[in-house]
Amino acid sequence: MCALFLGLDLSTQALKASLLDEHLCGIDEVQVRFDNDLPRFETQGGILPRGHALLDETDAACSPAVMYLAALDKLWDRIRYERQWPIERIAAISAAGQQHASVYLATGALDALRCIRSAETLEEQLHTSLFSRQVVPNWQDATTLEECAELMQKAEEHGASLCETTGSIAHTRFTAAQILRWRRRHPAQYEMTERIQLVSNFVATMLTAGAEACMAPLDQSDACGMNLWDIKAGTWSAPLVALVDGENGETLSSKLGDVARDPRHVVARVGTWWQQRYGLRPDCLVCQATGDNPATLQCLTPALGEAVLSLGTSDTVLLPSTMYVPDPQYHTFQHPVSSRSASDETPPYFLMLVYKNGSLAREWVRDTYCDAQWAKFDEAVQKWPTPTQGTAFYWLQPEILPWDARGVHRFDAAGAPVAEFAERTYNAPAMVQSQCLAFRTRIERVLASSGTRLSRVYVVGGAAENHTLCQLLANVLGCEVARPVIQGRSADAGSVVPYNFCSVGAAFRARWVWECATKEQVSWETCIRQARGARRCFLRVS
Repeated sequence: MCALFLGLDLSTQALKASLLDEHLCGIDEVQVRFDNDLPRFETQGGILPRGHALLDETDAACSPAVMYLAALDKLWDRIRYERQWPIERIAAISAAGQQHASVYLATGALDALRCIRSAETLEEQLHTSLFSRQVVPNWQDATTLEECAELMQKAEEHGASLCETTGSIAHTRFTAAQILRWRRRHPAQYEMTERIQLVSNFVATMLTAGAEACMAPLDQSDACGMNLWDIKAGTWSAPLVALVDGENGETLSSKLGDVARDPRHVVARVGTWWQQRYGLRPDCLVCQATGDNPATLQCLTPALGEAVLSLGTSDTVLLPSTMYVPDPQYHTFQHPVSSRSASDETPPYFLMLVYKNGSLAREWVRDTYCDAQWAKFDEAVQKWPTPTQGTAFYWLQPEILPWDARGVHRFDAAGAPVAEFAERTYNAPAMVQSQCLAFRTRIERVLASSGTRLSRVYVVGGAAENHTLCQLLANVLGCEVARPVIQGRSADAGSVVPYNFCSVGAAFRARWVWECATKEQVSWETCIRQARGARRCFLRVS
C-alpha cells in the first residue's frame, strides 16, 4: 500500500489541503472558503469588517481565531466523508500558514488539547479555552506604525540596524510590532498567554491534539518574518525581545518557544484525537510547518538565477541567495529547506520583494478602463506591446516598493505628467509594463551583487493564468517564463484541477521528512528529484 502525503495551507481566505502520492503527483485537493463556507464568522476576504465587535481596534485587520478551529473541523469532514480520501494511507503531514500572522494560546491550552474527546469537534471543545486573544492579526493590518519606529530605534541603539539583524526593516504586518502593541493595550491578556505562535506552527500544534499533544516549534524560515529573529546569530535578538516584552525578555522568549533549526524536524506523531475521529494511522508524522511564501519556494525549488513571481492581491518575488546581504528594499529569510550541512545543495537564504498593489491595481484598471472585461484588458495590452504613449503607476494603497508611494501617476511619451491618456484603454498596457519593469529593475539589482543572471521565472497566482500578461513578462524580463503545473487529477471525475502551490509545497516537505525519518538522510534536492523522476511540468513562455 503506497504512502500518501498531505499538505495544508491556512491562508487569509481559505484552508486548503493537497494530497500527493510518493511520486509527488496530485491525487486531489479540497478547501474551505471562510466567507462562503463559514458565513457565521462574518468575514470579508477572510478578515473581519472594520468596526466589528470582536476587533481589538476599530481599524485593525484581523480574523477570528475560533474560525480556524471551525475550518479544520469542516475541512476534515469533507476529506473523510465527502471526498472519502484514503486517510489510512497518509504517512506524513506538513503545513503552510500566512506569514507574520500570530495566534495567542491561553494558559492551560496544552492541557485543553490533551483532554479533548473524539466524539466532539475542535470548535465545540476549545472555543472558550484555547485562545487568550480572540483575533489573529492579518498581514494587511497597518495599526502599528509607532511600534515599528520603536523597533528601528532600539536596534540602532545596540549597534546594528533592524534590517541587518532581522533581515527586514520594521513593517506593520510583522509579528514583533503586533505583539508589542497588543501587550501594551491588553497586559492582562498578555499575562494569560501560554504561547504565541505563527499560523504555521499553530496548525502543526493542532495536528498533535490528543493525549500526547505538544506545542510545535516555530520554523526558522517563518521566524525570519517576525522582526525578532537574529538571522546571523541564529537566536532571538535580546534587545528586541526585551522591548516587545517590556521587561528582560524572558517572558516573551518563553511564550515564543523553540525555533526548529532543521527543516527535517518531526514535531510528533499525529494526535490521538485525529486517529480516533478520522482514522489517521498512529505512525503518521506531523512535520515542521512553515510560512506560505517559503512553502511556495519549496514547491517550485528554483535554482540560483531563477525566481518565483507570485501574482496575487500583492505581487511577490522570491529569489534564492547564497549570501546574507540584507537591504531595506527587500526581505531576507533563511531558506525553508536548507539544513546548512556540508552536503546541502540548497542556498542558505532567499530574498522576498513585495509589491502591495498587484492584482489590486490590475483589477481596478480592468474595471475602470476596460468595461470590467479581461478580454478587453488583454486586447489593449496586445495593441501596445511597448509603452509608446507613456507610462503610469497605480498605487491604490500605500506601496511597499517603493516605500509609501501612493496615488495614480501618468506620464506621456516625453515624460511630462498628464491627467489621463488620450485612449482610455492604454491604461492597461501602461500599468502592466510599469509593473514588469519594476520587477526587472529590482531583480537585476539584487542578482548583480552575486554576479548571477536571471535565467527563468516561475510565475504563479491568479494572474499567472493570463497568457498575455505572461508573454509581456517574458518580453520585459528577457528570460523564459514558466507557469508550473502540478501533475494530478481530481478524485471526483478524473478532471484536471489547479493545485495550490502552498499546500503542495507543504506536502513536498512531508514527503522529504518521511524519507529522512524512515529510510535515509537525503538532501531536499535529491529527494524531490528521485520522487519526480524525469517529470518536471511547466508551460513555457519565451
